[in-house]
Amino acid sequence: MVEPDQNNHPQMSDLPEEEYAPRIYQPDELVEGEVVRVDEDGIVVSVGLKTEGIVTPPEMRLLDRSKLDALKPGDKLPVAFLGGGGVSGMVLLSYDQAQRQRLWDELAEHLSEGTTLLARIVVRNRGGLEVDYHGIRGFVPLSHLAPQSPDGAERDLDARIGQEAQFNVLELDQSQERLVMSERAIWRAQKDEARKRFIAELEEGTMVTGKVTSLRGFGAFVNLGEVDGLIPMSELSWSMLKSADEAVSLGEEVTVQVLRVDQENQRISLSLKRTMPEPWETVQERFSEGQIVEGTVTRLMDFGAFVKLEDWIEGLVHISELSNRRVNNPKECVYLGQKVRVMILNIDPEKRRISLSYTKAYGM
Repeated sequence: MVEPDQNNHPQMSDLPEEEYAPRIYQPDELVEGEVVRVDEDGIVVSVGLKTEGIVTPPEMRLLDRSKLDALKPGDKLPVAFLGGGGVSGMVLLSYDQAQRQRLWDELAEHLSEGTTLLARIVVRNRGGLEVDYHGIRGFVPLSHLAPQSPDGAERDLDARIGQEAQFNVLELDQSQERLVMSERAIWRAQKDEARKRFIAELEEGTMVTGKVTSLRGFGAFVNLGEVDGLIPMSELSWSMLKSADEAVSLGEEVTVQVLRVDQENQRISLSLKRTMPEPWETVQERFSEGQIVEGTVTRLMDFGAFVKLEDWIEGLVHISELSNRRVNNPKECVYLGQKVRVMILNIDPEKRRISLSYTKAYGM
């Protein structure tokens, strides 16, 4: 056991040789030294017992002048070992190399952990954007940039020069000084978060405004800003439609009602027709008792025949109003799909019923 001296410190003569022998450093090895002095030759740094090195002015260009002026003996300074044969036989050290190595280590950590970093966009070229990360140049391919407006991609990219943005490290090769970055995943994550937040705050029954982005056989998609919603064919109009373009057109701005919000599947169902008056609410504006109108036989029942007067509006011709003679089955007088004239006998909007007469329309 090493006997302590009167100050409770081990005697140097009692330490193992490797504890006080000069340390042998490898080229580019990073060490944290202690500032001994700062003079016109550079910064003298102690990097271990019996070992001092010097950081010459060309190797400390990345050190801010204010930080250099504030350095004093005893301060810690990260440096990289370059080699021997410096001033007064001291080893050569580099603050700049240490900083660059630290940056490459940071980049490797971002790559392994998938975290983001802030870099400044410096120039646009045909393949994408070049960025600067504390002096290390990186490249962001066009395919890994956030989407640009289709009609102004070059203008949008030029406008970003000089701006800072968040990126992921995609590829890294320090030996080749190759750094490839991406912002596509960040943009996608931001969009996903914005969509989830938008859907979480959306309430069923509310009115929202959006732009028609796609027409399909089953309906129309409307972009609401952060998310697309679907207007099913049955919710496009109170009228019967053959295709969605009979109700809306691409690029058209529409006001729609939120029917359903599916939080689990992140889907929104919309209705355009429910923003318009429901046909039965205004039926008395278009039809009146005693009026003779044309319609189409849609259903035959034991008690009579249903006649469609317009989309969503049907009336009933009771079997007693089909003929002046006794009729056992409506098929004796009319058939499905037949165009007929009928007289309106009664309108009940609350019960959504219209009573019709076939005989009175034809003066029987």
